[in-house]
Amino acid sequence: GGGGGPRGGWGGWRCARAWSAMRGARATTVTVTAFPWTSRSRSTTTRMASGRTRGGTRVGAASDAASDAASSVYDAPEIYDVAFGFRDFDKEIDFLETLVREYGGLHGGGGLTSALELGAGPAWHSLACARRGIQAVALERNPAMRAYANDKKVAVEASGVKLNSMRVVDGDMRHIELPHMMAPEGGFDCVVMLLGTVAHLLTYDDAISCMTSVRKQLKPGGLFVVELEHPWDLFSGDLSEGVGDAWDRVDEERGVKVLVEWGRDGDEFDIETQVYERTVSFNLIELDGNENTKPKVLKTVEEVVPCKIYTAPEFKALARAASLAHVGTFGDMSTTMALDDEDAHNMVLVFRRDD
Repeated sequence: GGGGGPRGGWGGWRCARAWSAMRGARATTVTVTAFPWTSRSRSTTTRMASGRTRGGTRVGAASDAASDAASSVYDAPEIYDVAFGFRDFDKEIDFLETLVREYGGLHGGGGLTSALELGAGPAWHSLACARRGIQAVALERNPAMRAYANDKKVAVEASGVKLNSMRVVDGDMRHIELPHMMAPEGGFDCVVMLLGTVAHLLTYDDAISCMTSVRKQLKPGGLFVVELEHPWDLFSGDLSEGVGDAWDRVDEERGVKVLVEWGRDGDEFDIETQVYERTVSFNLIELDGNENTKPKVLKTVEEVVPCKIYTAPEFKALARAASLAHVGTFGDMSTTMALDDEDAHNMVLVFRRDD
């Protein structure tokens, strides 16, 4: 799970699960199922000054903050969950079920009975599937994310909801190899790669390898659902200008706020490879209710994450090379949202294994 390159689990966003995941999300309060913050040894450090290494990682804290030995934003799953786990995942499973009924199957789609989530991170979609009794496998390379996803599963089961149909496994989404008896007989109804995870496939070879592997995991007529950045965002000029963004998320139950930096002004974009060296940082702030006191920074994690930008035509061509047929395009995780709708937040492409 560590190191550079694509991960079958660069966490949820897995390009922080992405611009599409955070649009319109600023200054919003969220409720997160209570999981104890992971206890780690801490030491006080000084946050590093400006300047960074391409593809490098920087972890530090302000002078009044504590920092741990996390080597990546994905090694801080508790913070990551607050920062990006604000979407309505139950509603998104409704969307997947509709897709399987309307587009799945070679002779008419049936119901959604099994799903494989690539780059699962905290396993938001797998948990939502398992609550409905759908067989769900969450593929994730980062060990901290896998442990956190399993902790979430245990916490949900402690409330009386059984999630026997869910498994969290280590794996590389470029070469998917599931443990024996983990996959359903005949293949999965649906494989998903959501919230910008695709951006960690840094080369066309990686993308074709991933989709070829996905095809092998799908049953005939099974669907592959991919979420990418919206074309309006790609062609707005922000990439070439290196424009960043930032927002915050509040978890009142834990008494903390996470300040998220998603890209920084001046980040490098390679126009030939279409790889964006995106600065991502988390600042965990303690909420004390007193606006007159200086906020206490509990932890700061910062990393430069390489993210490849894909357009719809090139991704469809890559899918064809992997023998996957394009069957649908949407502007959000909703069958009623067209790509050209003014409220479209992202681009969702749907592919099918046609034998």
